[in-house]
Amino acid sequence: MPRKIMDISLIEENKSDYTFFKIDEDENEDNKTLKALKQTYVTSNYKNETILNLQKELKTNSSEISKEIKLDSYNKYNNALDLATRHYITKAVEFIEEAFKLNPKDPDILNLKGLLYLLKCDFSKAFESFYTSQCYGNNELSRKYVNLLSSKDFKVFLERYNHSIRFINEELNEESIEIFDSLKLEEPELIEPYVISILLYDRVGDNAKKKALLEELRCIDKDNPIFEKFNEDGENIENSINKNVEVKTEENTTKEEISKTNKKSNKKDKKHIILYSVIAILIVCMGAFYINNQKKINDLNEQISSKESELNEKDKELSKKDEKLNEAQKTEEDAKANDEKLKEQEKEATEIAKGAENLYFSANKYKQAGDYKTAIKYYEYSLKANDTYKFREDAIYNMALSYQKLGDDDNAIKYYKKFVNTYKASSNFYDDSYYHLGMLYYKNDRLQDAKNAFYDLRGSDPNSPYNNSEKVKEILRK
Repeated sequence: MPRKIMDISLIEENKSDYTFFKIDEDENEDNKTLKALKQTYVTSNYKNETILNLQKELKTNSSEISKEIKLDSYNKYNNALDLATRHYITKAVEFIEEAFKLNPKDPDILNLKGLLYLLKCDFSKAFESFYTSQCYGNNELSRKYVNLLSSKDFKVFLERYNHSIRFINEELNEESIEIFDSLKLEEPELIEPYVISILLYDRVGDNAKKKALLEELRCIDKDNPIFEKFNEDGENIENSINKNVEVKTEENTTKEEISKTNKKSNKKDKKHIILYSVIAILIVCMGAFYINNQKKINDLNEQISSKESELNEKDKELSKKDEKLNEAQKTEEDAKANDEKLKEQEKEATEIAKGAENLYFSANKYKQAGDYKTAIKYYEYSLKANDTYKFREDAIYNMALSYQKLGDDDNAIKYYKKFVNTYKASSNFYDDSYYHLGMLYYKNDRLQDAKNAFYDLRGSDPNSPYNNSEKVKEILRK
């Protein structure tokens, strides 16, 4: 982008004399942009909307822009350009917005605004800026980006972008990360894929990759707001407020003294002294007999209690022995399980160290031999290897195919969907994956999902031979 000359004597002072640039839709060659624009994802009828807004502005806003205002807008434009060159994109956006408010019809300001919003992945604002610049000045840069944002390739790019966002909403974090990784490889200057990936890695707890991405983002947008969320070590900054609550309790004790004095006067009738004496003797005799029998009963109860205590002690000892035996067995089983887990991890690490290429071809051998479970394991190993990028597409497709061979339709559908949502139509096995996906849906009585899959195949890969399949046509007619 060119810098603006800051000499006020060289600035032309004119009124609203811009000629609105129109493209005749009846011409054959010059209307390609608008034809493509009619199919763009950005907004329906966006072209007409933009043209009407700009024409209205030209009619209503005829006030002249003074040299001083233009000079101020050029200064802010230059500041934005300098900041963008030094990778302070967020601050550059603020300056270019200020320049745009002062001088909204300058093609250079509009083009720089479009480029900055494109880097920020605000595609609708970027398109609006480039298209407006093209309408005012018909310059080559704005035409180039209008065509780019209206192209079929960009539409496919945006569909993958939206798939990854949809995965986040469905909490399919790993699948979303995988798509954003491929988008970053294809378009490493776009900012938002880094920001979303950082937040995803923070969600899944992968601090190492999150910290690495923060460093990469710092190279392309040094003042991005995401840096306010994480410290230098990549840790999430949380402010916690501790509240101390004091609870006071009061105890009221009331002492009540109740004194009751019962005075009873017993009158003894001397006439009954003899009778009372006889009754007393009988009571003494019966008491002696009762005490003797009760002593024998108590002795017997003590013997029974002693035997019961001995039996309880024996039961406790047996219970303790059983608990120790169970603990020993559990410890032994846990140790065996840990040993097996460690051996499996060691085996996995050893296999992964062989590299994605060896693991991928080993998986293919097992698949050809009909050992699909082992093949799936080795395809998973190849996906975990450091050099997996070259074989990732084929590994995902073959995993889906192996699950299908095993009759595990759910996992087969999962990996076919993962393939078509991650890779382009030009990739190997793209139309194969869509075909198998549609047929699995149909097999599992999911007719509408099957039809959607086949319609998606027609739209994304119209030249695929599967579109002419009689079986596919039959399903679409239902």
